[in-house]
Amino acid sequence: MTVLLTIICSLPVLTVGTAVSACYDVMIRIALDRDNGIIKPYFRAFGKNFKKGTIIWLICLVGIIFIGANYYEFEGISEGVRSVIMVIVLLLTVLMGFVLIYVFPLQARYENKVGTTLKNALFISIVQFPRSIGLLVINGLMVALGAFAPAVIPLLLFAECSAVFYFTATNMIKVFVALGDEDAKKKPVDEDEIPAEECDSEEAEEQVNTSPLEENKDAEEDVSQE
Repeated sequence: MTVLLTIICSLPVLTVGTAVSACYDVMIRIALDRDNGIIKPYFRAFGKNFKKGTIIWLICLVGIIFIGANYYEFEGISEGVRSVIMVIVLLLTVLMGFVLIYVFPLQARYENKVGTTLKNALFISIVQFPRSIGLLVINGLMVALGAFAPAVIPLLLFAECSAVFYFTATNMIKVFVALGDEDAKKKPVDEDEIPAEECDSEEAEEQVNTSPLEENKDAEEDVSQE
């Protein structure tokens, strides 16, 4: 359902960043077992991320167009120069892929300026390099599937999108925890949610454990008084 909403909300193209940010907002909550529905939380996150998510997407879109254009500008260039440019373009493609993977989960999770979110996405992706490579490969396969076979296997494409988004969200949670985000850890059951019988047994154990100590303290006080 979340992916379907994301696809629908991405149709205007300019809202892709906002839609993906909202998707990660919901997916992260689901992965943390804190979901309270899908539709209302999704559109609430969509509205919250609309401005910054749109700006981030437009910046990334310019980068994508620039990199894509460079793949077609190799005519009339010597083989050596062409190889150097190709390596640079490939490197930029990988870095852009890293940013696209991290920037929207970061936008969904934290309230920062657009420039800060973009810089954090690039920095964290490099620090988490092995994880970033794995996520880039998985997300790249999803994009390839969507580009080459959307009409042939739409149901599989939809299922794969859901799986990849969820897999990326679970990995982002690990990244958030590594960055010191305590709220990204799965919380233990609250004491208020512990059954009454368990609470009584815990209190009884505390009384059994503490009563001998209290008796010893009283005995010591009697001896000192004598």
